Formats: sequence, structure tokens, C-alpha cells
Amino acid sequence: MCAVVGGYRSYTAIPEWVADVPAAIALALGIAPDRRPSEAMIRRLLQAADPDLLTAAISG
Repeated sequence: MCAVVGGYRSYTAIPEWVADVPAAIALALGIAPDRRPSEAMIRRLLQAADPDLLTAAISG
């Protein structure tokens, strides 16, 4: 979500944002700085997400 708000929109751009985010911000977002998700993991997560549930969760 943070990557998309920051203008990163593709399956390759979002992991670039995750890789570049400072460790303190990664920790604040619940991402272990030494175990950041790969492009493949982010792609699988986004493909498995229910668009209606995601919309409801972020617009509420």
C-alpha cells in the first residue's frame, strides 16, 4: 500500500520500493529489514487478494 501511494505501481516497482525503504520504516511497517519479501512473494500476495475485501479494508 505504501509503495503504491508513493507511485510504485508494477509488480517489479513495488519490490524495488520494499528493498529501498530504510530499515526503521520497514520495522514500523512490520517488515523485518533482513527478510524483505521478494518480487515473487509480492506478486503471489497481490494476485491472491480479494479486490472487494481489499477495497473495503482500505476505504473504511
